[in-house]
Amino acid sequence: MPALDGVRALAVIAVMVDHGGIAGMHGGFIGVDVFFVLSGFLITSLLLAEYRSRGRLDLPAFWVRRAKRLLPALVLMVLGVAAGLRFFSPDSVAGLRGDAFAALAWVANWRFSVAHTDYFAQGGEPSPLQHTWSLGVEEQYYLIWPLLLVGLVLLCRRSWRRWRWAVFGLAITGAVASAVWAIVLAGHASVSRVYFGTDTRAQALLIGAAAAAALAPFWPGDAQRRVRSKALWQVLPVFGLVGLAVAIHVAAGTAQQFQHGLLILVAVAAIAVIASVTVDQTSLVAKFLALRPLVALGAISYGVYLWHWPVFLALDGERTGLTGLPLFGVRVAATLAIATVSYWVVEKPIRRMRLVPAPLLPVGVGILAAAACAVVVLVPVRSAPSQALASGLPPEASNPAPPKPPVPVGPRNPNGPLRVSVFGDSIAWTLMRYLPATPGVEFIDHTKLGCGIVQGGPYRYFGNVADQPSDCDSWPQQWTHDVSVEHPDAVLLLVGRWETMDRQHDGQWMHVGQPAFDSYLTSELQHAFDVLGSTGARVLVATEPYNRRGEQPDGSLYPEDVPDRVTRWNELVRAAAAKHPGVRVIDLNKKLTPDGHYTETVDGIDVRSDGVHLTPAGVDWLTPWLVGQVRQGS
Repeated sequence: MPALDGVRALAVIAVMVDHGGIAGMHGGFIGVDVFFVLSGFLITSLLLAEYRSRGRLDLPAFWVRRAKRLLPALVLMVLGVAAGLRFFSPDSVAGLRGDAFAALAWVANWRFSVAHTDYFAQGGEPSPLQHTWSLGVEEQYYLIWPLLLVGLVLLCRRSWRRWRWAVFGLAITGAVASAVWAIVLAGHASVSRVYFGTDTRAQALLIGAAAAAALAPFWPGDAQRRVRSKALWQVLPVFGLVGLAVAIHVAAGTAQQFQHGLLILVAVAAIAVIASVTVDQTSLVAKFLALRPLVALGAISYGVYLWHWPVFLALDGERTGLTGLPLFGVRVAATLAIATVSYWVVEKPIRRMRLVPAPLLPVGVGILAAAACAVVVLVPVRSAPSQALASGLPPEASNPAPPKPPVPVGPRNPNGPLRVSVFGDSIAWTLMRYLPATPGVEFIDHTKLGCGIVQGGPYRYFGNVADQPSDCDSWPQQWTHDVSVEHPDAVLLLVGRWETMDRQHDGQWMHVGQPAFDSYLTSELQHAFDVLGSTGARVLVATEPYNRRGEQPDGSLYPEDVPDRVTRWNELVRAAAAKHPGVRVIDLNKKLTPDGHYTETVDGIDVRSDGVHLTPAGVDWLTPWLVGQVRQGS
């Protein structure tokens, strides 16, 4: 049935446009639900046909066919990702060993659920194997569902008709139970639990299974002679396609949408298309889905799905220099090329291959064991990404900080070291954490994670809205107290990361570069300079370096990393400093980005750990320059 290959093509296209960041298509993740419905429909139809023609179900043969269809390409993709670690960020492959083992064992969905992986989180560093969660759901269905059907055979006393309706009843009951459970769970558990859970996603597979049982007399060959109302099968798939199109446009994967039954509504829309084009292959929708390009894409859709996600991550905007549709085109072309080779060289030959006489279980276990050993060899052990990193804080933030030395009180000894009080955000925090010994200069750490000088209002980071911690707004009082107690010779201020984000100010979303917000930022800078210089200390303020914490799905930078915003902030810093004789600007941006754009490596040293924060080696390299800047004018 060529139209069913067309359904596969539309499903995988939806997934790719979602992961490619195509505007207005952020609900493309429902393409996976279409795959689920189609799998439930086809697998149950094949089992029904087998029992009707042979009077029994050969489960070992069924499982062997599933393994031959799915396992070779999966092993190839997992090993390809393991061999290509250098194409992925260190954070994304931190847990790759475990991800690979889970993918090969077809339990990746539960691994990501237990880890509270947020599939819909913007930014961050997702695993190159995150998409294998759906294979886990399908394989668990392939294992459990046929066993339940065998149990029904025994209960129905080998009557095909009674058995078929028992299959229908079990599938409908299971689909309703799964849908209700997902709706209930969406109000009490994390979105990841609902999205990755086999129990919550079974509704799509079982909707397909129920339709297969209901339509078994009309499939495959004599359907069109037995259909009484062809108009229904002409109109129904149109409504189904419209429903799927609306879902692709509006779905965002929120808990509220899951609570309102998003998953079951998508499944119903999908089965309206699948069942209709199966029963009546002469309808306009069936003819459209049977177009050769769609059929060709549908034939290799499994490989396309397997390879598109790691390819999209590897071919990012930074590596290719492209964004938007050009980048999407390159990603899709590379994916299609790899998937085509996989189909003709690996998948199709193995599917056609006759099984050699050998114990099947030892052979399968041997293949998986060999793949697992290869993963162990190729993938080094790395620590898992921290919760702090997922929140935009430096990875070190989840580790206990070393105790701070006692804060000196009162005027310093003229013969003692130069006393420098340091205020700033997480970039300054990592600088102070890794600072080596600095004879003659005593740095006093007052840095605070997640806080700049902007006060109040939520902000957007990686496209997600977050509330500012309340203690960030108390910096004027706290800094006044700190400098009055310490009487430092100099004060160093390193802020700017939190000032370049979209911020809600005066009831509106604003950002640096807009006159009203620039005026506010300037007033805050002047206030900060007044506070920090209130005891007569020299004030040094660092420019903000260009950052590249992550990319949007279309390869473009998140707003806070756009160089123009950083440049504008640094202009405001220089303009505000020029009005305060005791304030001097030190150009940290030029030091860390000497070529005028973000780079991880300077003078052969990796100075950035995650696109924003400093590495220990970077701090060692930066310290002599920083000490020189501090001593200048002392």
